[in-house]
Amino acid sequence: MIDFLNTLRKKYSVKAGRLIKIFNRNRQGNENVFYTAVWVEDTDGTNERCLLFTEKELERAEKRSLKNPEDWVKKSFFTDLLD
Repeated sequence: MIDFLNTLRKKYSVKAGRLIKIFNRNRQGNENVFYTAVWVEDTDGTNERCLLFTEKELERAEKRSLKNPEDWVKKSFFTDLLD
């Protein structure tokens, strides 16, 4: 399983995304005023969708990432250059 995941990691390139802060237009009750949106797709380019995160969810994800740098997907030189 690990070999398969490493093969996938090497096969696909990283694409930089943009986190966009959006206003919750239909806010009800105790819901957040803002969300952070990001469009993503599967590694084969299918299943494109918009994900919405709260600030707390982004903070949790960043903390998890910082605790596990060995699992980061490496950006190529050119991807890094064009960011």
